[in-house]
Amino acid sequence: MSIAFELHAAPGEALRALRMTVVALAAAGFALAAWLASSPWGGILLAVAPFACAAAWQRGGHGLARGRLSVDPAGQACWQAPDGQGAAQPVRIERWCVTERLVWIRFSTQLAGARRDTLVARGACEPAQWRSLRTWLAWLERGAA
Repeated sequence: MSIAFELHAAPGEALRALRMTVVALAAAGFALAAWLASSPWGGILLAVAPFACAAAWQRGGHGLARGRLSVDPAGQACWQAPDGQGAAQPVRIERWCVTERLVWIRFSTQLAGARRDTLVARGACEPAQWRSLRTWLAWLERGAA
């Protein structure tokens, strides 16, 4: 059985909406904390809240990878930056989580040790790619012979 496949990954609109919701929840948390805090602390919390929310929004998408994941028939993975920038780098999986509609994978490059987080939605890829991705992750969990 061959588990070779190729998958293009990029954050989509659903992820942008999720990030926006999380930042709005943080802003609501700051507002509630300011309301419950004593007078001087409440003002400080309200003054800090916009900066914290802006920083969360700006940094929220920086760890998400954009590019192409290629897995060869032996199960070895390579990552290439978007638009073919640079050579494909061998990667290994540090952590991953699979749900019915999402797959999150944390890769690290074998040479530099840089980490990449990839979130793949079921609706964003072909059914054959989705099955191949889940099969590959299940194969990795059992251990590569």
